[in-house]
Amino acid sequence: MALDSRKTPDMHWRVLGQGPRAALALHCNLGHSGAFRGIGAALGDLLTLQAPDMPGHGRSADYVPGTLTGQTMLEAILARLDGPVDVIGHSYGGLLGLRLAIERPDLVRSLSLFEPVTMLAAKESAPEEVAKNDAHMGQVFALNDAGDAEAAVRMFVEEWGDGTPWEALPEETRATFTRQVPFVVASQQDVLDDVGNIMPRLGEIAVPVVVMDGAESPAIMKPVCDGVASAVQNGRRVTVAGAGHMGAITHADVVAAEVRRMVESLG
Repeated sequence: MALDSRKTPDMHWRVLGQGPRAALALHCNLGHSGAFRGIGAALGDLLTLQAPDMPGHGRSADYVPGTLTGQTMLEAILARLDGPVDVIGHSYGGLLGLRLAIERPDLVRSLSLFEPVTMLAAKESAPEEVAKNDAHMGQVFALNDAGDAEAAVRMFVEEWGDGTPWEALPEETRATFTRQVPFVVASQQDVLDDVGNIMPRLGEIAVPVVVMDGAESPAIMKPVCDGVASAVQNGRRVTVAGAGHMGAITHADVVAAEVRRMVESLG
């Protein structure tokens, strides 16, 4: 096994599948490792997929305010890796997968990414979309700074969720999302400001990369995904019909098929 699946005091890990190849799955903000159940079931014959819950998510310990989310996650992942893995990343998890491939290329065999939120990848090709996203997140930050965490996360979810109206979400889910706002806000240092210095180093990534987006996703994601796929050395683009930003969950079978194609091509 390339990952230790035991629960640590700070990070909870989930195991999905019993395949011969070790894989790492990194979920999105406001999600948890269980989001990969569909992908894990579809690939259970091929991969043993291990997935951490991010700080403040799932069964992991609370996020510590003031810490860098990307650095925290990278350190937790590296503490568990003892060999190369195929990486599957969704949204913020996709961004983390790119950073792992840059900083520890010896530990990454392939990257299968669904809408990695490396927003600066669209800065040249779609500056107007980057500006729109910056403005939207600015409003989220303002609501949070004003002490209304629920309004902040509601605005975030209405743009980046699965389309379910806020009022239709279970009360427990709304409460959980509200508690996770500090991590969401802190993660934007990676998403909007690239504190991990990912963008200038994308060209260092030599492993095969498939970058997927949903046909119904926010407009910024297409140029972002195009930018990532063109910046890495061996990138491929796929658009999933009918999917939005939560396509890794809602269209898990299609996404899993692309992961299988990637992994099987490596032999």
